[in-house]
Amino acid sequence: MPRFPLPLGDLSLPQPEVVEVRDVLDPDQLARLEAHAVTHGVRLISVAVSVMTALFAELGDQPLRTVFPVHSRDERRWFDSVGWFITNAVLENDDPSLEASHRAVKEAIRLGSQPLAPIMRPYGGMPAEPGMFAMSWLDHRRLPIAVDEALRPQHVSAVISTDGVMIWFVINETGLHLRCRYPDTPQARASMPAWLDALETRLREAA
Repeated sequence: MPRFPLPLGDLSLPQPEVVEVRDVLDPDQLARLEAHAVTHGVRLISVAVSVMTALFAELGDQPLRTVFPVHSRDERRWFDSVGWFITNAVLENDDPSLEASHRAVKEAIRLGSQPLAPIMRPYGGMPAEPGMFAMSWLDHRRLPIAVDEALRPQHVSAVISTDGVMIWFVINETGLHLRCRYPDTPQARASMPAWLDALETRLREAA
């Protein structure tokens, strides 16, 4: 399974979580970054994958590999349902160009269309290893209803113990935001803010 490339400390047992939330791009910066993506024939997520690919190479000397939740119910019979219908794929990329990042996203989505249970069953089911890295992409502007920002909508999630790193890219009318959860160890507290600083800076530079 994909592992985060920087030191996270002793993960023999799950640790209390640290959650960081960062406001990265305002609406104007987000619009510029989306326009940049469009001129290259890609979507905004490809820019984020490109930036993370470069960081993985520079800071960890390895390709980007991340668990990537993708929608798994796209038949018309599910259009009126309510729920979080996803499966997990692995997104892998070693070329930070926008074109290669776009292909990596498309491949992960294609892989996510395959039922995982029968594939993983001979190997004991889905593996879970300490240090796993996962990313999620949430664009609220694509929801079927618009939520007035004056209502101050928020994500609410449970407090957990964790042995991995999860990052959410959240896009709404106020811009692009990052939410990251990682284990509360001395090593992770040293590694993760520096990595998030670099990710935030690269996204702003791209905008």
